[in-house]
Amino acid sequence: MVRLAVNPRGLSTTTLGPDKQGKCSLRIKGNKLEAFPRCSESNFSDLRRNNSFAYFDRTRYVSVLDSIHARAILFLRPRRFGKSLTLSMLQHFHGIQHRDQYDELFLDLDIDKDVKGDKITPGEYLILDFNFAEVNRTRDLNKAAEGLAVNIIWSLERFYRVLRKLVLIVDDALSEIKNRGDKKHPLANVKGIYLLADEYDAFSNEYMDPHNSQPWAESDASSLVKDFWATVKGMMRLPYGIQKCFITGISPLSLADNTSGFNIAVNMSFKKEVAGICGLSRADVEGALERICKSKADVERHLDRLTRYANGYHFCRYEKSEPVFNTDTSLEYLQQTPQTPKCRIGS
Repeated sequence: MVRLAVNPRGLSTTTLGPDKQGKCSLRIKGNKLEAFPRCSESNFSDLRRNNSFAYFDRTRYVSVLDSIHARAILFLRPRRFGKSLTLSMLQHFHGIQHRDQYDELFLDLDIDKDVKGDKITPGEYLILDFNFAEVNRTRDLNKAAEGLAVNIIWSLERFYRVLRKLVLIVDDALSEIKNRGDKKHPLANVKGIYLLADEYDAFSNEYMDPHNSQPWAESDASSLVKDFWATVKGMMRLPYGIQKCFITGISPLSLADNTSGFNIAVNMSFKKEVAGICGLSRADVEGALERICKSKADVERHLDRLTRYANGYHFCRYEKSEPVFNTDTSLEYLQQTPQTPKCRIGS
């Protein structure tokens, strides 16, 4: 059994009555549940295509995010809460390159109700994604700045390879298509670019040590980050440039202090409507235990243990909402529960 540490947040249990709690969102495509992939399994397509993997459906939040009147959203959560998988989910839903895979990936999930009800349409954006956690960070800030530049350029090159396949340059091409009313063109329904940025603060947080001989605020890397976000802001002014941004990270300070050129993001991290995007609900954990335990007594025993050590994370600042369980801790516990089949965890 996985070893658990006492939750330092206060060990709060459910603050909402059973009638106001959500239903279990566990989804299994195959007939047999074999694994609870942990947060290291962050590719939505790989996870959904593996019929033995459990998936806790968060696709209803695709519509929620789409309805928010903000073109740039900042969403903060602790590490190992599933932010990267959330970004991958958005990429596979909104990306035009994944449009033909919609049935395979989303047909049995919550978002399909909104798609069939014409509330939202998949595959309407070209995706530009960055993962700043992949930058090779070093205490030598000159080398760090070079690594950041390489990461940004590599991401842009990947994006432009997609564009070359479609034989288009985004803004000019989409403008031309819209102006001539070419409804048969493959990109006729594309609205522009959706930028997804994972761990935007991973790079800057490395250099916030006040004892550093070359503080982050004075470094070339800091200037590069500021220039990058200022450029993104400029690209959002184009008619068919960057239309939406979803940015994840740990801390809001980096965006405020080190990306001053980008002051248009709305911090939705503590809003009730998105409080449950990351983390597992009590119904999720209980539903999973019911699938793998042999008796109700076993379910209650494991649920009590997880409630004590992994529950109580509350991300809604002023309104009452259901607390969530730590994602990675809960998935590891479920995977190591004796009744669970012995198989690999997603990597």
